Amino acid sequence: MNNIVILYASIHHKNTEKLLKEIVKDKPVDLIDLLHEKNIDLSKYKVVGFASGIYYSKLHKSIYNYIEENEDIPKKSFLVYTSGGGGKKPGDKFIGYLKEKDFEVLGAYKCKGYDTFGPFKYIGGIAKGHPNEKDMEKGKAFIEEIISMV
Repeated sequence: MNNIVILYASIHHKNTEKLLKEIVKDKPVDLIDLLHEKNIDLSKYKVVGFASGIYYSKLHKSIYNYIEENEDIPKKSFLVYTSGGGGKKPGDKFIGYLKEKDFEVLGAYKCKGYDTFGPFKYIGGIAKGHPNEKDMEKGKAFIEEIISMV
């Protein structure tokens, strides 16, 4: 039985979804797409991961909405996110939000993701080719670390 679940939202180029599917391959981790799954039961899980691309300097609103609307979420958590700039600030803000909601945060993994939003589309986008193989390998190591904590 899998004790870890990742709730995610991945939209434009599916960077986060591509990353997640690769890093949890053959691992005891379930993935749930918050944009398509309804009636989610988290009662069998000990740890929940939240994963998203970055939209207007935040994780996708569906993740915040899920947390606000549900009380049965395991309190041990972690974060995975992709962004064109690869910055740390959105992750730090989300970790602060989780701590305010009494979550224990086990760690965070971020990497760049191909981004053509807004003005970036006029220059062909930024972070082309990301997440790449190196990003995937670092992500796999991160997931292994989370699994070892459970």
